[in-house]
Amino acid sequence: MKERLVFFVLGVVVTLSLLLLSGVFPEMESADSGGTYQVFAEFSDVGTLKPGSRVAMAGVTIGKVTRVELDTDSYRARVAMEVREDVDRIAIDSSAVIRTAGLMGEHYIEISPGGHPDSISDNDYIEDTQSAISIEALILRRITGG
Repeated sequence: MKERLVFFVLGVVVTLSLLLLSGVFPEMESADSGGTYQVFAEFSDVGTLKPGSRVAMAGVTIGKVTRVELDTDSYRARVAMEVREDVDRIAIDSSAVIRTAGLMGEHYIEISPGGHPDSISDNDYIEDTQSAISIEALILRRITGG
């Protein structure tokens, strides 16, 4: 009986550890010690991008997506992002690209730095954007030759 209890507890610990590592419990991630500021971007297609998706620069996570909504005036997707306060010199001519983690992975936003001396500040828009690439559309285009 005691041996079964040990195996049960061990199974629960392993299962919870795997769920935590896989991101099922994102709210349990360690909080950054610093603050954040908000940045926006608009895309024609966000794919599977959703709140909680990461925002990266040079492959390093610098924030997260907080909101994805439809702009009913332009019919484009408006994405709100929280960026770490210590990443405070993102040039105003930087671009935001929706990338895929791996072949069939989740979408995230990669910010490519620009060269302008002025920086983005709280509630600014990143004007230069590139939408998500649809794998299905690429395959269909290749098959049909169009």
